[in-house]
Amino acid sequence: MNASMPSAAEPAVKDPDYVDSLERGLSVLRAFSMREGAFSVADLAAVVGITRTAARRFALTLEHLGYTFQSAAGYALAPGVLAIGDAYLRSNPLPDAAHPQLEEIVRAVGETASLTVLHKRRVYYTARVAADRIITANITLGTSVPAYSTATGRVLLGGLDPDELEEYLSTIEPASGFDPDYVRARIVEAREQGWAAADQEMTTGIRSVAVPLHDPEQRIIAALNISAHATRVSTSMLETDFVPLLQAAGQRTATTLWPGPGPAPRRPAAASAYAVRPIARPTDAIQSVERGLCILTAFDETHPAMNLAQISERCRLPRSAARRFVRTLASLGYLAPQGRSFVPTPQILELGYSLLPRLSLADVAKPRLEVLARKLGASVSIGVLEGLDLRYVARVSAPSPLTVNIRAGSRVPAHRTAMGQVLLSLLPPEALQDGASSTAADSAGEGLTELGDTLEAVREQGWSYVDQLLEVGIRAVAVPLRNRRGEVVAALSASLHEASTSGNDMVSTFLPALRTAADEFVMDLRDGLNL
Repeated sequence: MNASMPSAAEPAVKDPDYVDSLERGLSVLRAFSMREGAFSVADLAAVVGITRTAARRFALTLEHLGYTFQSAAGYALAPGVLAIGDAYLRSNPLPDAAHPQLEEIVRAVGETASLTVLHKRRVYYTARVAADRIITANITLGTSVPAYSTATGRVLLGGLDPDELEEYLSTIEPASGFDPDYVRARIVEAREQGWAAADQEMTTGIRSVAVPLHDPEQRIIAALNISAHATRVSTSMLETDFVPLLQAAGQRTATTLWPGPGPAPRRPAAASAYAVRPIARPTDAIQSVERGLCILTAFDETHPAMNLAQISERCRLPRSAARRFVRTLASLGYLAPQGRSFVPTPQILELGYSLLPRLSLADVAKPRLEVLARKLGASVSIGVLEGLDLRYVARVSAPSPLTVNIRAGSRVPAHRTAMGQVLLSLLPPEALQDGASSTAADSAGEGLTELGDTLEAVREQGWSYVDQLLEVGIRAVAVPLRNRRGEVVAALSASLHEASTSGNDMVSTFLPALRTAADEFVMDLRDGLNL
């Protein structure tokens, strides 16, 4: 993220409608986003430059909204804060359109691929697929870097008109180590050849190359890039091997976004995560912060851009109040005008998305699993495939006189579990055949060989039920967990002792509850989350 500390608003002149308390509240949230540990109220006040009383009120307000939590160490970000950045990613179809193309690039070359956009003077990473490498650039979804220092930034700066570009170049500080004339030459070069490369300029040891993504009017709206360690990739490979791949990915992304005559395909809308406020509203909560953050999180797939009347209705605000908050958010760079409407900018990813790399699926899933376990009176789990095994990544056990010795991290043969059967059923047939052949000497291989009809049925019906297959006395039913692009990333199950509930009851009662919970998990399964 941006390494500068939170400060007063950047605009030189504030209009009379400017909401100062909203600006300070967002500065508090940015302070949390830039720190891995917890803040005491005194530390928070000192960092942001406000009184302790104000710091406490802002922290309590954010806690009420589900964006921070309080512990013995102080206040820290809670997973609910990710809903703010989600508003940008949900309202903008570009990251979802590019993500499958980035995955294809990573499969092809084994290096990390990203999508970036330009906002103000910085480049924001809005989609990223990391290669399975020990050493890679320390960049995650929502990271922003100076545009002049990267290949992707120079591609994006090529979309500025001459006056805008010269104004931007004049802001490059000598301490940056980048000469404006050098940057200008690289931008011109990128325009002429249609791509840009950077050889260990921002980060020692990292080489990268980027190409532009154009809209139907041929405006540069984003850039696709590949980055790799210099020991693995030569500068010539950037041009000869990587540029064609990026250009093809850009064309496929554009085709997804603008398929031709007629409207673009509709994106499925997902329920917002963490919609329920975890604590009662404090009497001294700061209303302006609540209202401003309500506006930011109001954008989604069905509301990608909104005018003042729509924002007023969606957040239940008087029109005059909506106008003040929108003008303030636009002045701070979190909203941008689009005709008579407004859209969120990638800058809102700075408000909490730094937490994402520090979270696991277990962290995010725990509150929902606890609610589901209480509702069903059963143990509920989330699992992922690792080879032919199922690894439990999160689990909440129901009260029982019997102990099931399965915890997060446990691995069991996938075909013996409901979750494993759901996930195995979605693998290509050749993957199962190869797996059965490589393990034919053990029980897992024999089980896979005999499971063809069962997996086909699971695939068609979209769920699995197993009766005492993993352990005598244990029944379980499971459904897949999908992200907002419809990709299956894990499975969700409910299990209990066979004496408690009949198989028919599990299917008729547990299955609908699991499907409802799976729908609620959609927004929790974010790109970059540690599974």
